[in-house]
Amino acid sequence: MQEKIHKHRMDFYYQSLVIYLIFFAAYVVIKGTVGESFKSLYNDPIFYILILFIIIFLFIVIVNIIRAPTIILKSDRIIFRNRFGEREVIFSDIVNVKIGRIRKREEEMTYRIIKLKLKNRRKQLRIRANDFERGVELINEFLKIKQQSHNQPEAKTE
Repeated sequence: MQEKIHKHRMDFYYQSLVIYLIFFAAYVVIKGTVGESFKSLYNDPIFYILILFIIIFLFIVIVNIIRAPTIILKSDRIIFRNRFGEREVIFSDIVNVKIGRIRKREEEMTYRIIKLKLKNRRKQLRIRANDFERGVELINEFLKIKQQSHNQPEAKTE
C-alpha cells in the first residue's frame, strides 16, 4: 500500500464564518439605514451576539489551521499527525477495528465513527471519518486494516 494522506476538512468552518459575516454586514446596513443611525447598534443585543458568533468561529478556524490534524496510512502503520507532534500505530498493535454509524434523524445523514482498540491503550481511539477529506476512502482503508488484523494469527504466550 502506498502512503495515503487524509487531511482535516475545514469547509464547514469556512462556510459558517462567511455566512455569519454576510449576515452581520447585512444586519448592520439594514439596522443602520432603517433605524435612527448607526449609533443605535451599540444598544442592540443582536449586534453583540453576532459579534460573539463571529469571534467563536474565527477562533475555531484559527485553532484548526494551527493544529492541522492529518491521518497518514502506510503499508504497516497509521500515523496521526498534527502541528505539535505525531503518533504512530503499527497494525500489529491493533486488537480490533469497529466501524459504527451515528444517524441524524433530521438530515438523514450518516456519520461514521472508526474505533481502534490498541494493545497498550485502555481507551479506544475514535476517528470521525467525515471530519477528514475523502471520508469514504478512509473508511475503506480501515476496513482493509480490519481484514488484515483478523487474518493475522494470534501470538501465543507460554
